[in-house]
Amino acid sequence: MSQAVQQGSLWRHRDFMLLWSGETISQTGAQISLVAVPLTAITVLHAGPTEVALLTALQYAPVILITLFAGAWLDRHRRRPVLVVTNLLRFLLIVLIPLSYLAGMLSLGLLYAVTFGIGLLMAVFDVAYVVYLSSLVSRDQLIEANAKLEGTYSIAQIGGPGIGGVLVQVATAPVALIANAATCLFAALAFVGIRKPEVVEPPEGERRSMRAEIAEGLQAILRHRVLRMLAVQAALFNLFEQIVLTLYLLFGVRELKLGAGELGLILTTASVGGLVGVLVAARAAAAIGTGRCIVISMVVSAAGLVVVPFAPATPVLAIVVLIGGFVVYGFGLGIFSVHSLSVRMAQAPPELLGRITATFRLLIYGTIPIGALLAGVLGNLVGIRAAIMFGAVPLLALSTLFWFSAVRHADISNGGSP
Repeated sequence: MSQAVQQGSLWRHRDFMLLWSGETISQTGAQISLVAVPLTAITVLHAGPTEVALLTALQYAPVILITLFAGAWLDRHRRRPVLVVTNLLRFLLIVLIPLSYLAGMLSLGLLYAVTFGIGLLMAVFDVAYVVYLSSLVSRDQLIEANAKLEGTYSIAQIGGPGIGGVLVQVATAPVALIANAATCLFAALAFVGIRKPEVVEPPEGERRSMRAEIAEGLQAILRHRVLRMLAVQAALFNLFEQIVLTLYLLFGVRELKLGAGELGLILTTASVGGLVGVLVAARAAAAIGTGRCIVISMVVSAAGLVVVPFAPATPVLAIVVLIGGFVVYGFGLGIFSVHSLSVRMAQAPPELLGRITATFRLLIYGTIPIGALLAGVLGNLVGIRAAIMFGAVPLLALSTLFWFSAVRHADISNGGSP
């Protein structure tokens, strides 16, 4: 475990613990939805590859539509009210799914609309959370806070898919979403309890147009060779990774004949690997350097996904193969996330943090709906197993090329090279 985590200073920081606990429970609920929403489409509404791909695309499409505007707006306004309101609105949208199911009115159109609405709220929330974190803790606590944040995602991913799979089997997929709605309420209450006053410094000079402010965040990334390559690296990873993840549940249900609980628990093992990766990230960087960690961990994660399409039709063997692949995938992703986030945070001027965060999210997550739609097309053209292969193999090949990029030389001690 890293020195920053061993110091434990943030364990005694009341406001940070409220923020962290709210985000942890909220992320756990989101992971339940990761399983329950597509399974609702597959098992209740009989969706195929195209419908499931469209559902995933609608979840991430708002990143393209609203993230840059959210980043510019959040650099000028208080963020804590945004955290509270977005969670309350997510609660209202999520409960529409089980209520419409129980009333016999659930349809793919409603599922698409709710998914898109939740995606809009999450696009705003995710930027607000990062920017608010930087104002809640001191600059020298950011690395510790980021390590805890990545650990949170891994913990949520450990429990969420497994809980989601079990809830789907016990209470049906739509009803299982009630648990996700409850986590949104808990998160909103946790954020309300934070006491530290939030002060937003007014911008210096004449106020510029939204377009000019958005452009400033984009230029800050494009002008910096390490940040620029980190964005390209993560965008390519998400594009091809999403082909695999979009088709995973269909692959498991249709071809491997696995149940919802088994598929959820298999996804959980990726997060176990991710948590281990987070815990060894500091030691790995001390041994081989931050930049090398980022590049090598991406290759390791991609190698784990290559295993997925080789899962045999025998259920027991399929579970063993998938668990092995997802553990390796999660382990690499855990190390990658800690160090790429740390380098990004070290380079971001405080007054541009919202815009830089938003621009990164656009460049990184904007490829996810493309990957999801590509998964639907490939799934129909060549079959689910072959389509997963088309995602995993190019991902591994492209990941190795970043060894020759500026990312390999990134160093958190001096914030990377401009």
